[in-house]
Amino acid sequence: MNYRLLSLSMLLFLSMLTTAHAQVDKLKAAYLYNFATMTNYPPSHQSGNFIIVVVGNDPIIGELDAIAKVKKIGSQSIEIKKVNSISEIAHAHIVFLPENQKSKLADLLAKTSSSPTAVVAETDGASVKGAIFNFVLIDQKLRFEVNESKANAKGIKLAANLVKLGIAVKS
Repeated sequence: MNYRLLSLSMLLFLSMLTTAHAQVDKLKAAYLYNFATMTNYPPSHQSGNFIIVVVGNDPIIGELDAIAKVKKIGSQSIEIKKVNSISEIAHAHIVFLPENQKSKLADLLAKTSSSPTAVVAETDGASVKGAIFNFVLIDQKLRFEVNESKANAKGIKLAANLVKLGIAVKS
């Protein structure tokens, strides 16, 4: 009897944990969409599809696909691409680097250094190192750091409201 109760308790806990992770993924996807809508890219990035690249396997891909089916960025359709290697990234508006891929941050920043690509990470210190956005947990709430000077250096203009909502970081 105790084993059944323990098993049931563990299943309930794991179910709640899975639900919490799914909610965080939805929130991150919503943030990425809003980053895109509140960002002005140079003319070279204002035609064709709006491309969001996710490095590696991450549940956020499903959430982004759901958004891409019903939303646009201005007049641009949203296209979600998954890559396993930084070398596979060609043209992207946003590249999301999940925490489980953090070892690739330096290569990603080098690959996108001369292009108007917003790197979004979830790794301690990523914004200081050059990512434009970095997800952080503060008091159990998902927040984001924003590196406006890095965005400006890449020709990306962030809306003032977006900058105010984030935690300002300089590289």
